[in-house]
Amino acid sequence: MDLKRKFEKMLSANRFFNSETADGADGRNPFENDYSRVVLSSYVRRLQDKAQVFPLAQNDFVRTRLTHSMEVSCFAKGLGLGVEKFLLSRGLLDERRRDHIPSILETAGLVHDIGNPPFGHFGEESVRNFFRKTKTDAASETGKAYRTLTPCQQADFENFDGNAQGFRVLKSLAPNRHGNSFNLTFALLGTVVKYPFSSIDGNKKTGNPFQKKFGYFCSEREAYQKITAELGLAAGQRHPLTYLVESADDIAYSVCDIEDGCKLDLIRLEDLREKFKGTDGETELQKLIEKGYSFDDDKELFVQQFRIAMQSKMIRDVVKTFCGNIESIANGDFQRDLLSVSDSAAIREVFKVLGDINFSHKSVLKRELLGGTVITYLLNILTDAVFSLSPDEKGTSKNNKIISLICSKKKDAEILKSAGNAYEKFQKIVDYVSGMTDSFALRMYQEFTGKGGFE
Repeated sequence: MDLKRKFEKMLSANRFFNSETADGADGRNPFENDYSRVVLSSYVRRLQDKAQVFPLAQNDFVRTRLTHSMEVSCFAKGLGLGVEKFLLSRGLLDERRRDHIPSILETAGLVHDIGNPPFGHFGEESVRNFFRKTKTDAASETGKAYRTLTPCQQADFENFDGNAQGFRVLKSLAPNRHGNSFNLTFALLGTVVKYPFSSIDGNKKTGNPFQKKFGYFCSEREAYQKITAELGLAAGQRHPLTYLVESADDIAYSVCDIEDGCKLDLIRLEDLREKFKGTDGETELQKLIEKGYSFDDDKELFVQQFRIAMQSKMIRDVVKTFCGNIESIANGDFQRDLLSVSDSAAIREVFKVLGDINFSHKSVLKRELLGGTVITYLLNILTDAVFSLSPDEKGTSKNNKIISLICSKKKDAEILKSAGNAYEKFQKIVDYVSGMTDSFALRMYQEFTGKGGFE
């Protein structure tokens, strides 16, 4: 199959069910319709109170997971415009497809972190640790129930990852009369899967960077296989546009998180000069100084101009690298992230080093430890309630009251109170906890433990 036909197939606008609103009826392309479906959702709104780097930050300047996602969306769309221009100029994309790639990437960037639990990556690790300990708990009802799960089902929880949870949110969780969440296009759903493996086939050190984590749970395996078949992707093959979302994410947290670090006085001009020495970053810093910008007099403006210069370079270099490797990317043979082999590879490594300054700051470490305590406590109390519930308990019992907190739907409550399907019960508990915002999780912990008031 030639490249043009491959891209045509990979940009499928098909959905699991026919859209109630005909795509294109109001002038939007199908992928712009996807954006409208997700941007108005509660899952996106909750990102405003989830940490990017600094959990529960009181400073209104620093980025949240929502503002980070908006920036990724912006960068991803920009990358898409550059790539689309190249494909159109080479005759690899039909003119009728104009604006489709940028639209897919804009939405994929917005939702790339939609499955992240409260308290960032430390929240993910807290979920994993909880289930690894649960597996060895011989006495509790929760432990007994957990050991009835299949190896793949256990791997879903013990390797819990926000990427896989994000795919589950988009495919299975939001309200929809068909039970298929937002009923998004196959092209978008394929693009958001960063690691195209299950929890059994992924989480391996094989030399394939796309296999180091996993991208979908057992519960979404059949759906994912249907998506890849529709898009013409081989087993373990990334969608080509996924590389661009990954790059947009890397650019955003490289340049933007450093801006936050400078604003909070964690990163100084001396740090920038020292770390960027011998790279294009050093050249850009010198240009700013020669133009009269001053880190001491107006730090915010200085860092903003530096950020703009760096992100512009990285965007250009990513587009160049993608287009230069277009055939191997489309064929599934390219197993590197684009920035690592681009002309921006050196400055990307510097940003990683500077990022460690942010993540190692005491305020971040303290709040992450608090987050771990909160998530572990909530998982404990919720799983205990569900798996200790006896059939004859009345609705006024403690366990029933706790279950009522989890369930906004009668159907979900019935599942948690039923005798079977432990996997589905564990998933609903994890769905609930991972969907919390940082503040909501902390407030619930305080209320349950008596360390805070009740609303």
